[in-house]
Amino acid sequence: MSANFMGDFAFIRLANYVKGGAILPAPDQHVGLLRINNEQRSFKPMPRDTIDYYVGGYSLLSKRSDLGKNILVVLESPHRYEYDFHGRPIGLAMGATGNNFFRHFTYALSKSRMKIADGDYDVILANAVQYQASCGLNPLDRVIRDNNWIDVFENNGGKLDFKQRIMCLNPKYIINLCTGGRNTEGLRQRVSDALDQFGYVKGITFAEGNHPASWDRSGDLGNAIIF
Repeated sequence: MSANFMGDFAFIRLANYVKGGAILPAPDQHVGLLRINNEQRSFKPMPRDTIDYYVGGYSLLSKRSDLGKNILVVLESPHRYEYDFHGRPIGLAMGATGNNFFRHFTYALSKSRMKIADGDYDVILANAVQYQASCGLNPLDRVIRDNNWIDVFENNGGKLDFKQRIMCLNPKYIINLCTGGRNTEGLRQRVSDALDQFGYVKGITFAEGNHPASWDRSGDLGNAIIF
């Protein structure tokens, strides 16, 4: 079992890798339970539970086996807060991203045109690219992040890995919250294009939204939107 299907891929060998950046993938994680009942939404965060993949399926670190219908929430790639000092992954959506997501997920979802059928859904967080494309730089260098992300996704099997993970999870719905929504060649658009290629339909089985890091601006939730 493994965090992904990237085989012997070595992130450190990328042309735009910056020394000191984490080189290990940050595994996808189960993070909570979403309940939809007559358009009322409630979200119960749960301890992050790491996912291991194998051909045709997955398992959870906790050994839970009672997962039902999945909703997959996709971010672009792990940031510096999601690794420890030694470059080991500690969890997805840490810092402002996680705080905003766990507090305001149902609010942002209430804005969406995508209608989710009544029921209980296990919420899984994943990065389309599991490697630290930003190389942990502070301040963030968006050019380096985007170049590394695109190199992994388009040139080193990242898109196929993303598809294989989705096939294992078999989510009922996918929510694309990657950054770069204003750019038609940006990371969010590339993920949406991939989802379209995989057979998901925008507005019906997948939706886009603003990155959670931007959702709460000193109490202003105007950007907390899933379209």
